[in-house]
Amino acid sequence: MFELKRPDNLLHPDWLEARWNITGLYAHRPLVHVLTHLMERWGVLDRLMAFHGCPDCVWNGGRLNNLTPNYPDTQQYYKFLNDRGVGVYLTFSNIVLEAKHLSDPVGNALLECLDESCGLNGVIVVSDVMADYVRRKKPGLILISSIVKSFVENPEGRAKWYREMESRFDRVVVHTDHMFDRRLMDKLDRDKAEILLTEGCGYKCPHRAQHQTMQSVANAAGDVGARPNIEAFKKANCPGGADFMSSGRNPHRNRLVYLSHEEVKTIYDMGFRLFKISGRRLAIYSAAWNVIYLMFNPDLSYVPADLIHQLLYKKLADEFDKVRRELRPPPVRTVSLQGRGAAVLEILRGRKTAQQVALEQGTGVDAVQAWVDRFVRAGEQELSAPAPGAPVYL
Repeated sequence: MFELKRPDNLLHPDWLEARWNITGLYAHRPLVHVLTHLMERWGVLDRLMAFHGCPDCVWNGGRLNNLTPNYPDTQQYYKFLNDRGVGVYLTFSNIVLEAKHLSDPVGNALLECLDESCGLNGVIVVSDVMADYVRRKKPGLILISSIVKSFVENPEGRAKWYREMESRFDRVVVHTDHMFDRRLMDKLDRDKAEILLTEGCGYKCPHRAQHQTMQSVANAAGDVGARPNIEAFKKANCPGGADFMSSGRNPHRNRLVYLSHEEVKTIYDMGFRLFKISGRRLAIYSAAWNVIYLMFNPDLSYVPADLIHQLLYKKLADEFDKVRRELRPPPVRTVSLQGRGAAVLEILRGRKTAQQVALEQGTGVDAVQAWVDRFVRAGEQELSAPAPGAPVYL
């Protein structure tokens, strides 16, 4: 096992003081567990500020509800993180929330699970209705202005808007287009500005607000059939994606707002320390790669890469096996083909009568017929010959 001479040499040397808000609270729970355990073991868990995410919920925003489940052990899950000094940020960033949506049982149950006394947990919001509701119900939570709020309210990059948000919120996620405006960035509060490093949208994409609104409307309405229309909108209008550089999708050759190491260093050197890694809809290994690429020392990144891969593989295999066992029907009593099972198959195939089997088995015809009826009721009638010695379900 690789031994660290000091904890800091595993983290990226150009931004050692950075603190991280990482995706995957619900979408990539195995990654949450693996990363938390490894960073605790390496003595660098204090750099991990929080994990963010949300299960399918009316209040969820930023991503379309996508069969992301809630967990029965939510309270224990949050406590596991809080006990290690790691926060939980729920993405209640639906744009179109109104007072009528505040009674949503899933959202309220999640909110109740957040411990407001530890000073670690928070809620990411867009709607002022939701912000006011959280402040009234759980004033001790960290209230964060979502990047989506800037997409909708401040695409042009007004410094006055940021100052207002800084006065109302504990944290403000900066619009990704605005990170390239040095004069604007110089005016932001370093203690409150959070920088998203892995935005999948194109620079100055004009469709962000509309795209996010479509997702929010679908989530608020519980419209599970909205995905095809939203995907069609993205394909027609959004420059991001696998064919990002094609002239049809991106005629102006706009880049994705996924920051390079040099760009992260520039922002860090300006005094910003709060960084965010998104990716709720990425594959889990893609989300893990973003973490490895941005958080860890490039010269030593093979260490977390190897360990995260190994542990994720095992964790995912264990989770899959658990689900498989839960979905598998309860076992039923089996008998050998040398006994009743073989006799029943002989009857079902028309090779023997119930009377013949009764004589061979030393029992009555009624008992043999009961075996056959039980076999058929169980839905296990097999007319093809099973392998020798295989069990027959009775």
